[in-house]
Amino acid sequence: MEGALKDGEPCYSARLLRPWLTALRRYPGVPQAVLAQIEGTDPDDRIPAAAMIELARGAVELTGDPDIGLRAAQAAEMGDYDVLEYAASSASTVKEAAAILMRYVALVNDGIEVTLDFDGGLVRTKIASEVELNRAAADFQLAAFYVAAKRTLGDALVLREIWHRHAQPANLEGYREVYGDDAVLRFAEPREGFVVESDVMELELPAADPKLHHVLRRHAEQLLANLPKVQTTGTRVRNAILETLSSGQVSAESVARQLHMSRRTMTRRLEEEGTSYKELLDGVRRQLAVGYLTETSMGVGEVAFLLGFSQGPAFHRAFKRWTGQTPIEFRNTRRG
Repeated sequence: MEGALKDGEPCYSARLLRPWLTALRRYPGVPQAVLAQIEGTDPDDRIPAAAMIELARGAVELTGDPDIGLRAAQAAEMGDYDVLEYAASSASTVKEAAAILMRYVALVNDGIEVTLDFDGGLVRTKIASEVELNRAAADFQLAAFYVAAKRTLGDALVLREIWHRHAQPANLEGYREVYGDDAVLRFAEPREGFVVESDVMELELPAADPKLHHVLRRHAEQLLANLPKVQTTGTRVRNAILETLSSGQVSAESVARQLHMSRRTMTRRLEEEGTSYKELLDGVRRQLAVGYLTETSMGVGEVAFLLGFSQGPAFHRAFKRWTGQTPIEFRNTRRG
């Protein structure tokens, strides 16, 4: 898999490639070189989220199958998700397994958050992705959770609803093949997830093993502690602004695309961190402007260009708002 892993970038375990490889091998038109590249990836590597999303897009093109994400999830075998799956399946109950999933999901994907919402007799499992997924990647992500749980619980796992963020496809046959005919399929939802009866959470797991579970949890804790730390959304946005500022492509939409998010997702996550895109852009520009005018002899117009201002007057107004002085006044006071 191509794509260098940047510091703090959301990433997936390379073990998630296994189900994709199994599924792709079933399509005669997929080049052997593609299969060999995937097969040659070290399962202990971490894959940038952007590379995994591109894999899903490419898989649709190579196979001509828009349901390839569902096929890949169905192709997963016990152990493909390593210690996370074993720790969850050795728990005593579904509720305990869900707690394991929420705690250690970063071992396979550190770009998502899994939460449970108890509402009367129902439990909603919500899956929020840090990055914007295409349909194939989103289908795989959601179905992979379900297929793994179904492998453990069998017919005892009954879904009431399945939520998808993407729009409803014209053909739902692939979804029915995965989820059955009884659950309500919902599309264009704000979150991905499942709805089950609350009684499901109390089900005992057939592979429960308290001693093994304790060992696996301890191992999972060590692996979690050693994972590369994911940067906050604010830090990632700020870094993206720094990389693209002089090009003038500093709109919220362009930065969100660069981070593989929708603008809505980026805005929401920044709000959760107590900031906004405008505040971050202003902060980066102010810091750089002060540095350029203090430490270099660049002209004011050149500084304005490097900060992504299309017009000089706009830079002058912004700088006076930041410092109470015009750029020339600021530079003169520093030189005096």
